[in-house]
Amino acid sequence: MRKLMFAAAMLLPLSVMAEIKVVDAWIPEAPPNAQAMAAFMVIENDDDKVVNVVNAFAPGFNTIELHKSVEIDGMHKMLKQDKLEIPAMGSLTLKPGSYHIMLIGVQDPRPKAGDVIPVRLDFEGGAQMTVQVPVKKRADMMQRMQKMQGH
Repeated sequence: MRKLMFAAAMLLPLSVMAEIKVVDAWIPEAPPNAQAMAAFMVIENDDDKVVNVVNAFAPGFNTIELHKSVEIDGMHKMLKQDKLEIPAMGSLTLKPGSYHIMLIGVQDPRPKAGDVIPVRLDFEGGAQMTVQVPVKKRADMMQRMQKMQGH
């Protein structure tokens, strides 16, 4: 019975991951003295159940937080989120001015355009997925933002 429970527990993360796909992942290159960067992507959920990202990790940064940018009383603020909810049979777009993964405390060597940062997404229930996220020149940012506006 114990072996059966262990086998079932091992299948759960695999079944969740089979339903999740990440597309259009990117990180804009930070100015030289910036202490934070942000990761953007579209997380697609082909399952009939809501899936939640509850944490993230990336090497080369002191802290990673899930955020949402909002405007409150005319001021632009970033609010830390406990989770990012990907709707059943839907998607969540992480983009500038909205949901994003905040990469705080940039360590040396600083990521630059052309680098790829492995960003691990931790899902509710223990499943994990690592996404290879390219760092793009800030000039590419406008093109990517326009493309993501369609999501």
